[in-house]
Amino acid sequence: MEQYGIIGHPIAHSLSPLMHNRAFEILGRSARYDAHDVPPEQLSAVVTRFAAEGIAGFNVTLPHKHAIMQHLDEVDEAARQIGAVNTVVRRNGTWFGTNTDAYGCTQTLAPMANRIHKANVLLIGAGGSARGVLYALLREFAPAEISIATRTIAKAEELSRHFQHLTPGIHIRTFTTSNDILKTLVASATLLINTSPVGMSPHVTASPLPADIGFRPGHIVFDLIYNPPQTTLLRTAAAAGATTLGGIEMLLHQGARAFEIWTGQRMPLDQVRPLITEALQSRTS
Repeated sequence: MEQYGIIGHPIAHSLSPLMHNRAFEILGRSARYDAHDVPPEQLSAVVTRFAAEGIAGFNVTLPHKHAIMQHLDEVDEAARQIGAVNTVVRRNGTWFGTNTDAYGCTQTLAPMANRIHKANVLLIGAGGSARGVLYALLREFAPAEISIATRTIAKAEELSRHFQHLTPGIHIRTFTTSNDILKTLVASATLLINTSPVGMSPHVTASPLPADIGFRPGHIVFDLIYNPPQTTLLRTAAAAGATTLGGIEMLLHQGARAFEIWTGQRMPLDQVRPLITEALQSRTS
């Protein structure tokens, strides 16, 4: 039986085992996917143990997405540019790392590509998730301008410096979320993306933007949070007529890409999606 898994700390909340094991079952594949709670000090030992146990591949989540890179034999260009690995596969006795977060973002936003092209984007947050999103925006959607808003300007500036060389023609600006100009940024943006944890369960009433920030029908509001499926941010934006996108699709698409890298088979998303949606609804009910 093929063995796969996910490492993180904590990891009990992960929906990845449910997603992948259901896909294996549907496809009749003899494989299993398990969650492994790995504190940072055990990371090196676990990677060594996985090799000895014949693990075929694994996902990586917080807080290991950057640290895992030094324990791999090779990483691809996307992972290097993003500065994080979320998918590892065993190839010819070596560990190869890649990043499917950008792919997940690209697939989620693809139906909106024409609206995003040459438009302004407001990106909230500058953590690990923001890196994959920013990489996808710069490589696949060619917006006119990206504004990064964070609580501390230093993180936004670091992110801007890291990615500006990818596409010099797209201006990346940085602001704090307390800045008075935030309302102006929202007004001029077509796409607003929340990559911060603000609004995530159990703090479901919180929002990274105030309700009176000025959402409108022309906005696309994408919240990477998938628990709850409908965040306060998304509900407020939808009430103003904006197009809203939750984090479930990105979760599914990044997982599907990892699945295909490992197995060479496509994940049956149409059959897996209802299971994940139901699991999330039961957690929030």
